[in-house]
Amino acid sequence: MRKFLFAILSVCALALTSCAEGDGDLDYGLMKIYIPQAMAGGGINNIYNVPSGGGEYTVNFEADDDNINVFLGVLRSGKAAGEAFTVDIQVSDEQSAAQAAALGAEAMPASVYSLPSSVKVEAGQNSAKFNLTLSRQALSSQAGKKLALCVGLANPSKYELSENGTVVTVLVDVDALIQSI
Repeated sequence: MRKFLFAILSVCALALTSCAEGDGDLDYGLMKIYIPQAMAGGGINNIYNVPSGGGEYTVNFEADDDNINVFLGVLRSGKAAGEAFTVDIQVSDEQSAAQAAALGAEAMPASVYSLPSSVKVEAGQNSAKFNLTLSRQALSSQAGKKLALCVGLANPSKYELSENGTVVTVLVDVDALIQSI
């Protein structure tokens, strides 16, 4: 009985001393780059609906007199404070056409949108925002349609692209968007 009690006390003492204070603050995780909006559907698909909903916490765009800016971003996973990096933003016409066909939409014409060519994430940060800018005038000529655009990441200057979430299909319901602004 004494050996059993000693063994239990030894295990308890080992368990109490094995986790040093602050272990929860140590760096962990793989550092991979992805588009968080690609996970908007719970990671099941890469579709990012615009507009996304009707509540104040679901608005995923802002509008001014000339443009509608759809919020997108780049995120580096992992907890460690990282170094600065850039990543290219690309559009795939082939993927956009395929997704549009699958979703009962049309591929977004290049005359409707603009995107930055790259995004920079500053040192010590893990994310940066960018916008898919839609021309209100060009968008108004697309009334009654749903438009699909596949936006992807490429050529990171540091870190690696994630296996998932590096391409998002932005699906714009033109009538719903125009009504909500």
